Amino acid sequence: MALDEPDQDDIKETINGILVAIDPRIQLNTETLILDLAGDNSGLVLLGNTGNCC
Repeated sequence: MALDEPDQDDIKETINGILVAIDPRIQLNTETLILDLAGDNSGLVLLGNTGNCC
């Protein structure tokens, strides 16, 4: 996860009003992920990763 400008070949989607750029090589691995606030409010976490990606 990064706060960079999207690459030209990235898949760009607006999710909950936020522009998200996804590398097409890992798009299938991100379909079930949830971006959430950590339980201790220390930052963001990705939930739902059951593979070895992301």
